[in-house]
Amino acid sequence: MDLFNIPKKWDAETDIIIIGSGNAGLPAAITATDKGAEVIILETGKVPASSLAYMGGGTLFVGTDQQKAAGIDDTIEECLKEAVECSGGNPVLWKALLDRNVEVYEWLKSLGAKPTGLFKPSGHGKTRCHRFEGHGPRLLKILRDTAEKKGIKIAFEHHAERLIVDPAEGRVIGVKVSHKGETLNFKARKAVIIATGGFCQNEEMIKEYGQHHMGIVPTGSPTHRGDGLKMALAIGAATEGIGIAVCPSTTVCASTGHITIMEHQGAIAVNMDGKRWADEIGTMYGILFGRLMNEHPDGLHILMYDEKIRKDASPEDYKRVKEYQADTVEELAKAVGIDPKALADTVKEYNADIDKNGYDTKFGKKHWGGLHGTDPPPKIDTPPYYAIKGKVSFTSCKGGLKVDAKSRVINQFGDVIPGLYAAGEVMGGFQNKPGAYYAAQLTSSSFIFGRIAGEDAASLDNA
Repeated sequence: MDLFNIPKKWDAETDIIIIGSGNAGLPAAITATDKGAEVIILETGKVPASSLAYMGGGTLFVGTDQQKAAGIDDTIEECLKEAVECSGGNPVLWKALLDRNVEVYEWLKSLGAKPTGLFKPSGHGKTRCHRFEGHGPRLLKILRDTAEKKGIKIAFEHHAERLIVDPAEGRVIGVKVSHKGETLNFKARKAVIIATGGFCQNEEMIKEYGQHHMGIVPTGSPTHRGDGLKMALAIGAATEGIGIAVCPSTTVCASTGHITIMEHQGAIAVNMDGKRWADEIGTMYGILFGRLMNEHPDGLHILMYDEKIRKDASPEDYKRVKEYQADTVEELAKAVGIDPKALADTVKEYNADIDKNGYDTKFGKKHWGGLHGTDPPPKIDTPPYYAIKGKVSFTSCKGGLKVDAKSRVINQFGDVIPGLYAAGEVMGGFQNKPGAYYAAQLTSSSFIFGRIAGEDAASLDNA
């Protein structure tokens, strides 16, 4: 171990080193630069390789102009209570997130982000999930363009390997980096911010922290291999929620590999026996598919809907997947390889329940979801009928490094590790119940805690 061997020669020096150029790293860099700090971003890929580039859902914001225009009366206090109860997450972190959420929403708009609509994700009592034009890829481009305009240096193909610690103070003062076969030492006069994402592409870490979900399909960035987590653990960092970090997310098309969230847009989810197993929208995000995998570890399932639902859903949720289409439910079942009678019986029961009671009483599904929010669930009775054959995806980690409200990393004894911050998917604390992910939180917390880390790090005196 050479953590405490201070290099005799530094290859580069700056105020703040940020490891990762994604939806936490870029806001951290832009914010720190605006506060007068000099910043270098280390990026292991040839381009920014962020979870944001894969994001097609939405982002949690509360009390925005979009909500007010839609007549939605929502408050931070209401969301805070609901989020903590649902997720079991750290209320201090949740409050820090929500206290800054409108400010960061307006900041994104000032950079060029354009809100396009709202929807109500599972587990939420109000419609507060915001979509933006171009979704994640567009937001990532806006952040990268802003960083470039501000002259922020992004060192691509620079793979951060270890943190360098001053043994006299226990302060993180730099990063050991590999670049095209060469080892380089980067010095941080103020701080290092870890924004490396999760570990969804590291099979060994999935096996260590979530062996029960080995059949899950990783869909995050190829650079998300847990490097930041390992670096911090090596110097005594604590974790929060790491044992439940591997959390089933949403459907990935079995043919194309693309994500869809049609289960939140009015579709029903059935297993390969043609039977539903839960409320598709009211069940907490990770629990829906976690329950499926308890019975069917391969995660195979079908999302089924009709022309009416398809017409009123967001096209991005079905346009990049393989859709099966048929004029009858039985023909559709044959096309996707499940028993026609079983699927027909399921649909018949579902429709009859809605006719009689106004909602699905079997599993308690009371809302349409998606762009229809809290409208009653629609029957599946308008041909043609559609289906997506899917598997369960692992889009992001829901646990990681323990941090405080200033995004400072905490060690095993509950103390702040001087000079070290973490933001984004690499940090934990927002979820402490298995499968109880409070949907749409991760993107907003990445933006917000990236900003918080950048601000606080920039305020430090040079070591």
